[in-house]
Amino acid sequence: MSEKEIFQSLLEAQMQMQNKVYPEVQKLSQRQQMLLNTRALMHEVMEVEDEVNWKHWKQVVPVNDDRVREEVVDEFIFLMNQINICGMNSEELFDRTIKKMETNVNRQLTGY
Repeated sequence: MSEKEIFQSLLEAQMQMQNKVYPEVQKLSQRQQMLLNTRALMHEVMEVEDEVNWKHWKQVVPVNDDRVREEVVDEFIFLMNQINICGMNSEELFDRTIKKMETNVNRQLTGY
C-alpha cells in the first residue's frame, strides 16, 4: 500500500468514526464543524506545548516522549477531521502540500 493509500485509509477511518460516534456534529454546517475542530486542534497544540515545558521560568524536567506523541496523534486526528470537512482526499492534500512547500522555499530564497 502506498503512503497516499495509507493516508486515505486513515482519513476514511476517521470519517467513519466521526459519523458513528458524533452523528450530531455531522449535522452542523461546515463552518460550525470547522470551528469545533479548529478549537480542539488549538487545545491539543497547547497540550503538546505543556508537555515540552514551555515555561522558561520553571525548572527544566525531562520531556515524556510518549505523552508528547499521544498529544501529536490527537492533533493529527483533529487535523484529519478538518481535511475531511473540507472535502479533500489524500491526493489533493499531497498536491496542495507540495505546491505550498515549493512556494515557501521560493519565498525564503527570494527574501520574502
